[in-house]
Amino acid sequence: MIRAALSRFRHLFSDGGPKLVRDLLALLSGQSLSMLLGFLTFAYLARTLNAEAYGALEFAISAAAFGAMVIECGVGSVAVRILAEQPERRPEIAAQVVVARLLMAVLVIPSVGIIGLLTHGSAEFVALMWLYAVALLAFAFKQDWLLQSADRMQLAAIAQPVRPLVFALGVFLFVRETTGIAAIGWIEVASALAVTVYFLWAQFTRVTPFHFSGAVAGAIPLLTRGFAVGLANIIWAAMLFVPMLFLARSHPEMSETAWLGAAQRIIISLLAASYVYHFSLYPVMARTIAVDREAWLRIITSSSHIIAWGGVGVALALTVLREWLMVFVFGATFLDGAAVLAVLAWVLPIRLQTGHARWSLIAAGNQSWLVAGELVGVFAAMIVAAVAVPPLGAVGAALSLVAGVTASGVVTQVAIDRSVGQFGLVRVSLWPVLAAAAALGLPCVLPLGHAAGMGLSAAVFAAAAVIARRPILADLHRVAYAKAHPSFTSASPMDQGRV
Repeated sequence: MIRAALSRFRHLFSDGGPKLVRDLLALLSGQSLSMLLGFLTFAYLARTLNAEAYGALEFAISAAAFGAMVIECGVGSVAVRILAEQPERRPEIAAQVVVARLLMAVLVIPSVGIIGLLTHGSAEFVALMWLYAVALLAFAFKQDWLLQSADRMQLAAIAQPVRPLVFALGVFLFVRETTGIAAIGWIEVASALAVTVYFLWAQFTRVTPFHFSGAVAGAIPLLTRGFAVGLANIIWAAMLFVPMLFLARSHPEMSETAWLGAAQRIIISLLAASYVYHFSLYPVMARTIAVDREAWLRIITSSSHIIAWGGVGVALALTVLREWLMVFVFGATFLDGAAVLAVLAWVLPIRLQTGHARWSLIAAGNQSWLVAGELVGVFAAMIVAAVAVPPLGAVGAALSLVAGVTASGVVTQVAIDRSVGQFGLVRVSLWPVLAAAAALGLPCVLPLGHAAGMGLSAAVFAAAAVIARRPILADLHRVAYAKAHPSFTSASPMDQGRV
């Protein structure tokens, strides 16, 4: 049995094994290391800075994340599609992407700095905002899309921890209780420079050099084509920023911003892992949606079933362990943020599940629906934030984000059902959602202690997953091999019913 298990394990990482699994594990390994470094770094910062300074830092990071999405503007996704059809154009497309992003950076960098001036008057905070704005130049050279198109997933995986590693080293070496927050901005600039050097090295030595002839002229149509996808991503970043902005304006002391930023950091780190999953699955989506809609339907249904159990399970764990997690990661000062984490946890399964519709719409060329969905989400988040943030503070801000991702998900799901095909999202999600509801509800009605209640929650959800194990395992097998072996997207008896 042990010999067979070892043989199976070796097969997974061999050339004959499932390529999607190898690529996904490489990317997830890099992402996991990045998450670990981020948690260690910000755990240290949360314990070293006071709540107001930490809240100001999280606000700067949130504003910079919004600016990064504007700079990216969807050109990476469009470039991957172009190179899938014309791989010989790698040198010129690589240059056009950089030029397109630099054009956007000229607009974004001053805007982020101005947000700092309008939000908070202190010179230290304004300096921090401008330094984070300057560091955004690195996103012009973020060539992970190029490594993906050249099937260099391992190099893309290595790139992920470079920036957080340099940032962590700078923080641990130079940040103390008496250090001003502007120093953290200089560390961010250094980490941005480091990852830029890595991407340029990987591109020039492993993929292709730049070919800048006509790059400016080519960048404009590239921006135009990427605008719908980029606009959707920009609006998504705005959806994340809206609760923070409303909270900072309503509670200018920034301590509430610290609770929201800390909880949001956990959720966004996990959402980054979800991006890696859909990023790796996207070539399968694009291939099947173009040539075989039935195969697309099967692979998306299987993936949705897996994600339903995984996403809901993680959200349940975050909810049950909310107090322990906030204190363990950020320190006892952040216990007040536990309720915020319990609310934000449910952003994860919603966004994970609706990711199938979003990425499928991109593969089908229906990006305008992404914009519509994210716009609806931003408006929903703004309405809820305006009502809930003044009385509830960070909890109200968290509720506004849940409302936003839910509204956006409904629109994109309706769009994919009508334009491509229906894959029964509610059906594959119902059983894990009911299991999570039971896991959260039973400890509330039974006279149990805190530890016993957590144990009961885990046992209820685990028992439900065991009951559903056969279709889950079948779907895992299909998704794992779909990238290397298109035949694994074919129908099977298990498609006739699953829980």
